[in-house]
Amino acid sequence: MKLNLRSIDLNLLPVFDAIMEAGQLSRAADQLGMSQPAISAALQRLRHTLDDDLFVRTRQGMVPTPRARELHQRLAPQLASLRDSLDPGNRFDPASSRRQFRLLSLDYFEMVLLPPLLQRIRHQAPDVMLEIAPAGDGMADALHKAHADLAVDSFVPEDSRLHRKVLLEENLVVVARRGHPQIQGRCSKSRFLKAEHVVLPERNRRLPLDLILNAPGWQRRAGAKVTQFASMLAVSARSDMIATVPQRLAHHYADALQLQVLPFPVAVPPVPVYMVWPAALDRDPAHRWLRQQLTDSVATEPAP
Repeated sequence: MKLNLRSIDLNLLPVFDAIMEAGQLSRAADQLGMSQPAISAALQRLRHTLDDDLFVRTRQGMVPTPRARELHQRLAPQLASLRDSLDPGNRFDPASSRRQFRLLSLDYFEMVLLPPLLQRIRHQAPDVMLEIAPAGDGMADALHKAHADLAVDSFVPEDSRLHRKVLLEENLVVVARRGHPQIQGRCSKSRFLKAEHVVLPERNRRLPLDLILNAPGWQRRAGAKVTQFASMLAVSARSDMIATVPQRLAHHYADALQLQVLPFPVAVPPVPVYMVWPAALDRDPAHRWLRQQLTDSVATEPAP
């Protein structure tokens, strides 16, 4: 037997969504313009209606139960779409907004694209918060279930639930410490293959560099596998290992780490870096503002 929606006060759903997002009753109450006793009473009614505690109070805040997480995964995109549909004239005000955005990416984004983005945002939206979380194989699912607002990555799974846009194209370069005994000024194919490399683990992807390195006669000698681009730069700066990294990243940190930035031994097609977001947030005014800020911050950065 299907649940009769008339038996549920749908006004409780925004309360539930606010508690999930805020993690505390007081913050959720502030977001909704309610008193804390009123939001506590609404939570009690929702617990009774759904026959689940929904949240457990801890020192860290209100921790959702598995049932609450499941509900939020399904409801959050629909609530966002409903708000947009019922209030199409709503305009996002960056100057007064306290919205928090969650972005998925690699440390490339944090090291290269995040600083100018934050600088741009701070001039317009002093209280907007950005949270960066690691991108992974579950990126598409995380975006679709509203666990994140946006992803920035060079690998984008085919998924009709997602929108995408090319933010920029990255060239790949080789970095080696400036006192490297074999590599000075240029990196030939023979020097490249003789050197030890610090590399990232594979992420179920096939990018232009992977196609070259999997070709006969191009097998690298991997001396270390690390988890971040930052570690690749650090290892190259303090050892005789070399690394292949995005050009913007290399030029941003070459002087500080005393690194040579050298062309790759052969021509490599540029790697597109995508901005990816869920279809449910495509028309959200705040989300559209964030995407525009990211696009503009990339466009105004000088090319390496």
